[in-house]
Amino acid sequence: MPYPSDVDKQKSASSPSHRTSRARRHLLAWHGKNGRHALPWRLDSDPYSVLVSEFMLQQTTVATVTPRFAAWMTRFPDIAALAAASERDVLSAWEGLGYYSRARRLYAAARAIIDRHGGCIPRSEEELLSLPGIGAYTAAAVRAFAFDERAVVLDTNIIRVLARWGDLTTPVDTAAGKKTLQSLAGDFFPKGGCRAVASALMDLGATLCTAGKPACDACPLRITCLADRPEQLPLKSPRRVATKVSESRAWHLRDGKLYLQLSEGPRWKGLWILPELDGAVVGRPLVEHTYPITRYRVTMKVWATKGRTPKGLHGFTPEEIESLPIPSPHRRAIEAALRAVAKG
Repeated sequence: MPYPSDVDKQKSASSPSHRTSRARRHLLAWHGKNGRHALPWRLDSDPYSVLVSEFMLQQTTVATVTPRFAAWMTRFPDIAALAAASERDVLSAWEGLGYYSRARRLYAAARAIIDRHGGCIPRSEEELLSLPGIGAYTAAAVRAFAFDERAVVLDTNIIRVLARWGDLTTPVDTAAGKKTLQSLAGDFFPKGGCRAVASALMDLGATLCTAGKPACDACPLRITCLADRPEQLPLKSPRRVATKVSESRAWHLRDGKLYLQLSEGPRWKGLWILPELDGAVVGRPLVEHTYPITRYRVTMKVWATKGRTPKGLHGFTPEEIESLPIPSPHRRAIEAALRAVAKG
């Protein structure tokens, strides 16, 4: 049986402070040997590196972020270089990470840091929260990882670990669940050394205390964990079913150039996209591509067109398209359509 015995739990529950300190001690010892110390944004505690990584890691996996983080830091090595760049360059460098609004928020924060703080990323919660695009979680993460300040960091992995460790049976996305989780985390995070504790909790959630069935037999929190069925936690409110929608896009390929539209938003503002189809269609679409966005599941159909190209579009060669900031769903559709056209 990989889970703690009732006797172990009773002993742990009888002394909450002892249980917490024991859990932290075992966690940090485990992390010293098993942590993901080689992640590029952990090689030092540079606040800029931390800020960039936190924006990138929102809703994006470590595996996806790691190579793009390295490329980003080469292109924009410090906050001044990022603030001095054009929005087009920033969006282009962000490609592949999705949710381009994050790139714009990071860019706005960089420019505000230059204007208000002389290029030095602030360490106080109040000053961080006053920056555009920085909310409670990002402010806490910067304070903990960059400055080792006492801050409660609650990402998906940490929420999972603490919800199981404390046997939190209230949905964590409800007001009551969030309040209980904050209290639980507030007790677990120490007055000093939050960087190490937050990193250890994150890594435990990413490697052992994973979604689904956790590897409890190898977990450093095993003896102090109160959950009887950790694989069922954390609880969340029922998810809404994704709404299916369909959109039609136009394929204007003329004299070796593909004509695209610069989006004015709200979705993909400042990015180049396939224009909406205006008019009747004949035959079958060149490409069908399905992608998720927020609570929607979108099926994009791309149709070849004939006749004059509408005004307001700009033509690009395939080589030029490679360097344009284009949202991933549109780029995938463009690449697939180019292959289809090449095959005849």
